Amino acid sequence: MTRRRRPSPSHPRRAVAPHFTREGRPKTPYRTQAEAAGAAQLAWTLHRAELDTYRCDYCHQWHIGKRFRDE
Repeated sequence: MTRRRRPSPSHPRRAVAPHFTREGRPKTPYRTQAEAAGAAQLAWTLHRAELDTYRCDYCHQWHIGKRFRDE
């Protein structure tokens, strides 16, 4: 008898995946796009990480995340 693996409850559901990090924790919310842009700029300055700002459909606040490029 083979057992099926249950998905871990710590992983985000597909419907709200942009709201969570890869580790399953909620992303940091920012009240304004300017605050999120400042955090993205700081990440670039400290780590050379190219991050974008976006409005979350789940919590209706702003988050930063990796850029998706159409190449």
